[in-house]
Amino acid sequence: MNVIVILNVLSLLVYLVAALQITVLLFKKPNFRGEGTFLILLALIPCYVNISNIFEHGFMMDYFDDYEGFFKDLYAMFILIFLYVHTIKKEQKTRTEHEFQIKSDLKLKSKLLTEIHHRVNNNLQIISGLMALQIESENDEKLTTSLNLIQNRIKAIASVHKLIYGSPNLLFVNLNQIFNSILSNLKITYLKDHAEIEFRELIEEGLEMDLDRAIPIGLILNELVSNCFRHAFKYGKQGFIEVSMGRLNDEFVLIVRDNGIGMEIDPDGKGIGLMLVRNLVKQLRGNLVIGSNQGVSFEIRFPIINANPIQI
Repeated sequence: MNVIVILNVLSLLVYLVAALQITVLLFKKPNFRGEGTFLILLALIPCYVNISNIFEHGFMMDYFDDYEGFFKDLYAMFILIFLYVHTIKKEQKTRTEHEFQIKSDLKLKSKLLTEIHHRVNNNLQIISGLMALQIESENDEKLTTSLNLIQNRIKAIASVHKLIYGSPNLLFVNLNQIFNSILSNLKITYLKDHAEIEFRELIEEGLEMDLDRAIPIGLILNELVSNCFRHAFKYGKQGFIEVSMGRLNDEFVLIVRDNGIGMEIDPDGKGIGLMLVRNLVKQLRGNLVIGSNQGVSFEIRFPIINANPIQI
């Protein structure tokens, strides 16, 4: 037995042992089956070449030589396929790891933002509570009225933050819930002293708004409805206050109106409340129209789509 035969026998044994180990590994690691199948083929194909060399140099038989070239080409082809599959799988693994990292970072950022809104809401509630204590201790009616206005503004902001940290969506907030919260607080504040006033709510269902415009619209609603309660009906006069909100084409439309005594329209808006409303409407990139026919009406239109959305 010459050296060539011995080397081919040893090489054959090595390839067979490698194929056996790869087969065992396939059963232990199912996710390795794609690459493992090609590795088994890459281990078995050279066995044919070893057997051909053993018969040619050990037994002087060249029967297997006719197919030896084919198996060498086949071996080269499987190497290329294996390298391709391995590269694709490696890229998929890298992409999966990146996606997992992105999801983890997003989850962490969402938790941090939720915690921020939660703490802001708590701080605003504390401020509101302190103002309530101050209101109770004051005897000056004008001062307590002003403090009540400020307290309601704080509650309007707090209600938005409360809904944000309780919502799974950190980009948009349910506008119906914001309106319900603010209007409920205003009714508790004013209706006990104005039982003769009918309060109407015509809010379209399913309204959503981006976060950076939720607080301005909440403050506008609080300001306009508070204004109606405080100024529209005096000396126990009966009437109604109506709040409507909906979508019209590509705009949100908010209308707050009453059938009270009306008001003198000041184009410059020197009152603090109306000045605040005008500034907030500009922030929403909207338009404010004030009517004074049979009471007063405030109509605000602004785009549904925010031109400068918040980035998270």
